[in-house]
Amino acid sequence: MANTVYQNFVLESRLSDLLNTKLNTRSLMTVDNSLTESAGMIKKINTYSYTGKVEKLAKGAKNTTRGAVSYTPKQYEVEVSQQVFDYYDEEFMQDPKVVEMGMNGAATLMVNDMNEKYFAELKKATLSHSVKGAFNYDAVVDAIQLMNLEDEAGLFLIIGNDLKAEVRKDEDFKAARQGEMLFNGQIGNICGVPVLVSKLVPANTAYLATKEAVTLYTKKDSEVEQERQGEIRQNTVIMRKVNLVALTDATKVVKITKQA
Repeated sequence: MANTVYQNFVLESRLSDLLNTKLNTRSLMTVDNSLTESAGMIKKINTYSYTGKVEKLAKGAKNTTRGAVSYTPKQYEVEVSQQVFDYYDEEFMQDPKVVEMGMNGAATLMVNDMNEKYFAELKKATLSHSVKGAFNYDAVVDAIQLMNLEDEAGLFLIIGNDLKAEVRKDEDFKAARQGEMLFNGQIGNICGVPVLVSKLVPANTAYLATKEAVTLYTKKDSEVEQERQGEIRQNTVIMRKVNLVALTDATKVVKITKQA
């Protein structure tokens, strides 16, 4: 399929808004490069979860329930994700922006693919918290309690655009020290937890998580390859990555749902 190129006159170069989220999800995952050192395209992963109950006891009383750790085994297959685009020498001579825009668009789609895989794994969260009324400081505190953590460092909260206004109106959020931006997409902190925004989060939903929740297993990191058919002056740019994204610790992510 031929590219649509600009004519030889002044026209502002524009790239369609292909980016479905500006959030850098790679920084929100644990990166595991062990697959690069072993043969095969299969990875068996045990996803661990914890169930338990905090009880208030009278003097001399014992707990009536016991916490327990369980796991679900699952087999994943490493995926080869690739896309290509072609351009001709004549197109480049007529409009040099063809190559630049093509590279930017292709790179954006590769990032989008990674982001979609990340959020697909977050949706598998087994810990959940339902919120009645406004989404606020208390909702985050209750979700943190479900994770049963001693050290809350590394936590982050991801919300969609629909909850962003509610969070910004929360008095505790407004009173919090904004500090240095830690991630792309961060709008501030609530309960000491960085708040991130992504359009890929479903409506009335938020995810409280750490990097340990989802793991990126890399077989081969992103690479760019170029081929050329000299006789017809056609150039082909190939982008690919070989990896898999998996929910590996369900105790490190809580799905928060706001009731309509």
